[in-house]
Amino acid sequence: MKKWLSHTNSTVLSVAVIGIFVLVTLFLNSLSGFQLDLTSNKQYTLSDQSLSAIQNVKEDVNVLVLIVENANNTVLNREVTDMVQEYAKRNSKLKVKQYNLSQEPALASKYGITGSSIVLERGDQYKVIDIGSLFTAAGDGADGSYQFTGEEKFTQALINLTSTEKHKMVFLSGHEELGLDQLSTLRSSLEQSNVTTEELQLNQAGKVPDDADVLAIIGPQRDISDTELKEIRAYLENGGKLLLSLGFSEDMKSSWKNIDALMADYGVVDKHAVMVDHQQASTMGPLWVVPEYGSHAITDKLSESKLYPMLSLSIALTSKEQEKYTLSPLLRSSVESYGETNIEGLLQNETTNDKDQDVQGPVEIGYAADTTDGKPKAVILGSSIFMQDSQIANGGNRDFILNIANYLSEKQDGVTIRARVNPGYEVAYLSGEQARIIFFAAIVGFPLFFVLIGVLLWWRRRRV
Repeated sequence: MKKWLSHTNSTVLSVAVIGIFVLVTLFLNSLSGFQLDLTSNKQYTLSDQSLSAIQNVKEDVNVLVLIVENANNTVLNREVTDMVQEYAKRNSKLKVKQYNLSQEPALASKYGITGSSIVLERGDQYKVIDIGSLFTAAGDGADGSYQFTGEEKFTQALINLTSTEKHKMVFLSGHEELGLDQLSTLRSSLEQSNVTTEELQLNQAGKVPDDADVLAIIGPQRDISDTELKEIRAYLENGGKLLLSLGFSEDMKSSWKNIDALMADYGVVDKHAVMVDHQQASTMGPLWVVPEYGSHAITDKLSESKLYPMLSLSIALTSKEQEKYTLSPLLRSSVESYGETNIEGLLQNETTNDKDQDVQGPVEIGYAADTTDGKPKAVILGSSIFMQDSQIANGGNRDFILNIANYLSEKQDGVTIRARVNPGYEVAYLSGEQARIIFFAAIVGFPLFFVLIGVLLWWRRRRV
């Protein structure tokens, strides 16, 4: 009788434990999307902006993660795929698939990608995110820590893909500017941000299109005519916005009368001097400079992320008093820099700081002009080469010019999510003996330990 009662109690207890386990499992399963993020930097917690963007996805969006696998990027690839899965958990219309890029040449060709990328595809529209652009070194990078901007760029791409908001930039041509054929990367990036682009021959068109949000004049080598200046001013006075980015020309002092007049409308003065900086120069020499940012909506976030553009042959600018616009310096060189006014000598590779003739540092090389009520009106830069295809991937060039374009376009759905800083990671290399110890302890030792406990309990209960 005593033995029968003991077996019955054991059976009831076992059934109760199994029942509780099933109930707990069903309860946890009912909490769809619930999770506790216990990581120190909230790695798996999405911002309210991202959650809102996810909820607004009403049609299926295919998310293709194409990665190149090797020992050096295993952790970074995993961080990207984990992030994408966090989005997919919250909306079943996000369909995630992962591929090895080297094994999918057809997909790489279809989307025009050559490196690890995320592709968001909705119908016949798609956006591409270069995975390499999501990671930048934090601080001086000495400790291996890095910033991850994946959430910001993924959310922005998702919004752009599902948004109906469109903008248009027209690029002036006919004055030896940088054409769209030399700015194909920038053009592609703008189009992925729902900004259409086209070139404008103002002498033929007669006027700047009324539906243009921004008129871009990039690196002109010849001056605009009086008639063109009149039409450009008419467009700007009618609510248009201007992106004027100067390019080096040895005749700029004598031949840029109308370009200088256009800049002067916004209080910006061209000093006709090429900035030389030995302190903040890149490895390419003192004419290639990594400038500091001034404080502005265009630059603040880039400054936090330490994404600086790399400029060359930059033209020194300064400002003058005027009442219609608020001028904010965007870029400046170091105190040790100067604006070389002896262009003829510079072309002979001869330059010295003549304190009586040259512009003394720090030299301003970019301004944003906003209306008195805080609306963007114009951005005027002393450099333009950084936008062309051969340079735009360097440093923060691409981010800088895209921030300018989005700012001038007054994009309402611009995303500003703080980059997440992650500590550097270390790879542990195990010896063969260490690997065997870990294997036998995990696969053999621990299971065997619990088996022995079970056998011991069974043996003792038999003796009772």
